[in-house]
Amino acid sequence: MEQVVEKGICFRLGDERYIHSLSNVKEVLSYQSPAPVPGANEGVEGMIDVRGNMVTVLYGTHLLKLDPNECEEEGHIIVLDFPTGHFGVRVEEVEQVIDIPQNVDTNGLEYRDHHCIQGTVQLNKELYILVEFSDYCKALD
Repeated sequence: MEQVVEKGICFRLGDERYIHSLSNVKEVLSYQSPAPVPGANEGVEGMIDVRGNMVTVLYGTHLLKLDPNECEEEGHIIVLDFPTGHFGVRVEEVEQVIDIPQNVDTNGLEYRDHHCIQGTVQLNKELYILVEFSDYCKALD
């Protein structure tokens, strides 16, 4: 039996499934169109107000260097709470909360060189890509 390190939230973009640590997830929202921010960094869709907190909404496809044309309509926003502020990541679908096992494969990630990708996890015959967005969000501050 694998030792569980923490819980993660599973989401999908295109044909790939991802896991992000649940420890920074504040909530999951149905997609709502954010207000545009003039002069915002590439990848920032805009801002939304979530219970008095301003949340910067980021395109999940941009964060993970995916072709937006290969993804269906992005239908959820995962709101993350970091010391630098609240950030929302727009994704296609949020699937479930799962246990992240201790044995994360960090080999074989050459196919996508990206600082948000931490490794891969095989669960129930599905491959999940483990991601962490905190460093990217800190750089936006």
